[in-house]
Amino acid sequence: MFVGRVSELSALAEAAERGGLAEVVGEPGIGKTRLLTEFAGRAEKNGLTVLRGRATEYEREMPYRAFEEAFDPFPTGDRLVLAREVRARLAAVSPAVLILDDLHWADPGSIELLAYLLRRPLPAERVLLVCAYRDRQAGVRLPAALAEAGPAAVPHTRLAVPPLALADAESLIGHRPGLRALHAESGGNPLYLEALAAQADRGAGGRHDLTGLLLGEIAQLPAPELLAAQSAAVLGDEFTPDDVAMVLDSPHTEALGRLAGRDLIRPAGSGRFRFRHPLLRRLVYERADPAWRMSAHRLAARELTLLNAPVREVAHHVSRTASRHDPNDLKTLMTAAREAVMTAPAAAIEWLTAALPLVGDLADPASVELRVLLARAYTFDGQLEAARAAMHELLPHLPIGSRGEVVAACAVVERLLGRYQESASLLSAEVGKGGQGAWLHRELATLRLQMGDVGGALSQISEAIAAATTPEDEAAAHSLLAFTAAYEGNPQPAEEAISHARGLADGLSDAAAMRELTCLSRLSWAELFLEQHADAERHVRRALALARPLGRSGILADVLTAAAQICGRTGRLAEAIAFGQEAEDVAHQSGSPTLLALVQAIHAESLAYVDLPRAVHLATRAGESVAGVEGWWSATTVCLSAQVMLVAGEPDRARWMLLGIGGGVGMPQCQPGYRPMWLESLAQAALGCDEVAWASAAANAALAAADALTLPAQRAFALRAQACVRAAEGDQHTAAALAEQAVGLFTDVAMRPQMARTLLMTAGCRTDPHHALASAKSIAVDIGATVMAEDAEREQRRLAARAPRRGELLTRRERQIAELAKTGMTSKEIATKLMLSSRTVDDHLAHAYRKLGVSSRAALAGVLT
Repeated sequence: MFVGRVSELSALAEAAERGGLAEVVGEPGIGKTRLLTEFAGRAEKNGLTVLRGRATEYEREMPYRAFEEAFDPFPTGDRLVLAREVRARLAAVSPAVLILDDLHWADPGSIELLAYLLRRPLPAERVLLVCAYRDRQAGVRLPAALAEAGPAAVPHTRLAVPPLALADAESLIGHRPGLRALHAESGGNPLYLEALAAQADRGAGGRHDLTGLLLGEIAQLPAPELLAAQSAAVLGDEFTPDDVAMVLDSPHTEALGRLAGRDLIRPAGSGRFRFRHPLLRRLVYERADPAWRMSAHRLAARELTLLNAPVREVAHHVSRTASRHDPNDLKTLMTAAREAVMTAPAAAIEWLTAALPLVGDLADPASVELRVLLARAYTFDGQLEAARAAMHELLPHLPIGSRGEVVAACAVVERLLGRYQESASLLSAEVGKGGQGAWLHRELATLRLQMGDVGGALSQISEAIAAATTPEDEAAAHSLLAFTAAYEGNPQPAEEAISHARGLADGLSDAAAMRELTCLSRLSWAELFLEQHADAERHVRRALALARPLGRSGILADVLTAAAQICGRTGRLAEAIAFGQEAEDVAHQSGSPTLLALVQAIHAESLAYVDLPRAVHLATRAGESVAGVEGWWSATTVCLSAQVMLVAGEPDRARWMLLGIGGGVGMPQCQPGYRPMWLESLAQAALGCDEVAWASAAANAALAAADALTLPAQRAFALRAQACVRAAEGDQHTAAALAEQAVGLFTDVAMRPQMARTLLMTAGCRTDPHHALASAKSIAVDIGATVMAEDAEREQRRLAARAPRRGELLTRRERQIAELAKTGMTSKEIATKLMLSSRTVDDHLAHAYRKLGVSSRAALAGVLT
């Protein structure tokens, strides 16, 4: 019976109208499931599609258990493919409500899928996700997943289900003597209240806590009914009479009927039953004789095997009773784990952990095989620390020459954790012990490059080229050489290395390239650094086609990020954002905070053109994630994040981010191949803070760096910095000429977003600002850069409304100082008031004089209004 909860139902109905997330929390038995059942019925009557699923306590290793009941048949495949399919199905049946109950027991796969749906909402569809759970038992993963609702700006409703009022309690158990006392003792908890009422009806005494009351119900059961209930509890959340007969090896239909009559079990539809409440199932299961319970699980596993049930269903029972005396147990658990390692790695971990007692020590090949698979499962589940520990346990027991795969995997895990020195030491030790293989030297070179040791990287690349024994090894080594040269900003060596690597990579078959995908990923990045966008895209799309089926999150995230940046910089923003979203989803699975941060920063770069608040959120999160982490990944992350802050109107924040990571005004610690771009950002940030002298120094450093690179776009960034500084100094003619050169160079390399941004930023110094703004807006609209189009339109309206007064030619700081100077204050007095140096005040006044065409303080009053 459903009683009360009027306000909660209304809140859920309102949430269903707008979609998003609704959390329903409360203690066991408080009525969450009853509330959701009533809401589901009303939603269906209102024309909404209702899908329902629930997690269960004793099936927490079963992947996607919370979703399987809601989606029939449940999709299969890679985790991201599966997540996209679920999202597509929700979109297809919208307006819809997806109700997920008892999520405090959800398996890791279900929680990961929930996080994806919150991170990638359906903005054009009306879909409400209802998540019910006990907040005190929610653990760590569930709150982290639900937190994704914030960044994605999902409409959010949180309902704490309250106790029943006295009138509602009367509706539930009827008017009776002692009603008020029963209500007070139950605290308004419906499950507790019903159990107290049932005890009173039986005239029984005993314990009055909820567990004691439910145990009292169980204690009343005759032996056949108790045995049927225990068998049902072993089988799972839902069961049929045939299932129970399978475990008991005899029909017990009458016993199940009597259990239903006692309201211990209830029909669940489609000829199935479930316990009245999960707590009741737990008590029945846990109080069964342990030896009998193990025997029941073994019998269920045997019968399911005979029925050709999916191996995961068999493994669920085997994992609870695995024995060395049955060799099929190890085989079942290993088979289930191999099937699940990429699609549901958390389940694989559970089954492999259960199988560990079935194998011997590390001298046993089966033990080694199991532990290698366990380390892979930890890696795929993003548990990099656990993966690292598992592999370090293995390595001393593996002979040199046969442990290359484990050493490589361990080194990659160390690198993904940001432990570059530990990874380098591991690989160097392997080389010192006689380990061989081009991959060793390539990985060492990658680490040296991450740590800023370019000379060491080049030395290891030479070793890798010499050690190459296959075409893909050779192509991978030369691609890494091309990447290093391009990263360092050495145009001629980079061109030569790219040309050679391109010939080797293009000559590989797909099968060979798939064995060493870095031959394509590193080559595409090198081409991107040298602004060879067409070749970079050709190689990155081939790499994507080969990488997606492999499920290796590190390489796939790298390739997707390259694709996002290529598309973003050439103005295909929708594609860039789609690639960025996919890269972010893959990086979430990797467990590497530095990889995720870099991916989020590159995603934010394109997102800033269409959704600035979301871009700022991602950039902030990315920058915070790499705080204190050294290496070029973290430096690139911070620089990209600072660019987003600059676009968002936070120049001071951007300035200190860039100075902190770059090592000063010249930014010597940043990637040489991109240094003019980062220096241009620093110059713009300084101008935004009215620090013209700093901006000029950064712009000059940008131009010097660009001269060494001879790359069109990098020179364009430097020229744009120069143009903006000249405009701030009052030299509008030179500024306009420099801006025009920058636009031309961006046009040469088809970087349309930067073309538009340059026109917008320098419109004020041009003889025809209207034309510049119109051109910027036209490009922005064409590429879908809605934020920039709105900025251009805003400037057009401002320009049309009034011609600028002479005082508006000044920066904010120049205007502030000029206003004080016209009152007769001396430079020293102004400096004291504004906490500046007298020299800084004089510099700002000189700029103001030049812009306003005056030569003295006395003349300021005549031109400032």
